[in-house]
Amino acid sequence: MAWRSFLFSLIFFVILFVATEIILRIALVCYGYPFWKPGDYLYTGFYPTLKEMIGKDIRSDDEVQDILILGGSVISTPWSNMEVRLDTILQKKYGKSKKFAFYNTAAAGHTSLDNLIKYKLLADKRFDLVIYYEAINENRANCIPDKDFRADYAHIKWYSDIYLLQAHPEINFTVIPYVCALVIRGVRDKVTRKAYVSQDMVDPGFAKFGSNIKTALPYRENLTNMINISNRRGDALLLMKYASYFPEGVKLTGEQKDMDHFAGCHYASPVTIWGQADNVKKGIQSHNQILTDLAKRKQTHFFDMAANMPQDGRFFCDVCHVSELGAQNFASKLAGHLIDSRLLEHSD
Repeated sequence: MAWRSFLFSLIFFVILFVATEIILRIALVCYGYPFWKPGDYLYTGFYPTLKEMIGKDIRSDDEVQDILILGGSVISTPWSNMEVRLDTILQKKYGKSKKFAFYNTAAAGHTSLDNLIKYKLLADKRFDLVIYYEAINENRANCIPDKDFRADYAHIKWYSDIYLLQAHPEINFTVIPYVCALVIRGVRDKVTRKAYVSQDMVDPGFAKFGSNIKTALPYRENLTNMINISNRRGDALLLMKYASYFPEGVKLTGEQKDMDHFAGCHYASPVTIWGQADNVKKGIQSHNQILTDLAKRKQTHFFDMAANMPQDGRFFCDVCHVSELGAQNFASKLAGHLIDSRLLEHSD
């Protein structure tokens, strides 16, 4: 009788476990998680620009020049189609003597941390060149009281969610521990009344806290890690100083009248999505200085895009996004640097 009771209990437990697993997976599907491999939500939910690269054999020892683009919205496909512009210019220069494959993983709102995470996720890929361009999105992380700031940006829910997902590598086998952790965190946040910073906007009530550029050290650490990874992998890394345009003598407030000083693009972002204008400018300058110092100290390839983008509203849709004229100039100057510095000829 004892073994029958044990067998019955075991069967009941297995059925309960399987039923719970299926129900929870269905629930996660409603939030965008894949049913069979919910761990892939790291790609589908957070970093979809990496999806096309998963499983692809990308190597730097063949005839194709593989170029990875890391950054924010300015050089992303939807905003400036930068990879197509660069490919067109380079193909015209090299003709059939070189083949190029661009992988543009830049995306709106991505910080140095997002780009470091993306680069880490591509551990089995080897690139002839990695291009990094981002220094503004970090400013949102500053818009929080000093006591609530976290160097790993866990005070932004976007990153808190990523960390929780990465902490559960078993999720493709069973989602139960992950869902339990989600529930526990949700209850804890409710009890402690935890307030997260938005990944794509700034709470006007918190904007004043952005004057303290708390992201300086994390930005340095993230870029240092990126440089170290590129050195270990043998990827050439190009850091670019970030170009911005703050009209002289104009106080930007985020209102529609700000756009009178820019190119009049169909899409443009008010400066207030990053914080108060003076703080945003200060943050970009701080991050640019760190990037420049690291490039010099680590002897990393460097290009001063800030100096190569005219301080002219016709080239900018807002304080950082480039207009059609600006995109043409950006691509032309960057491609010119790649050609002149022979960065794409190191493997010949």
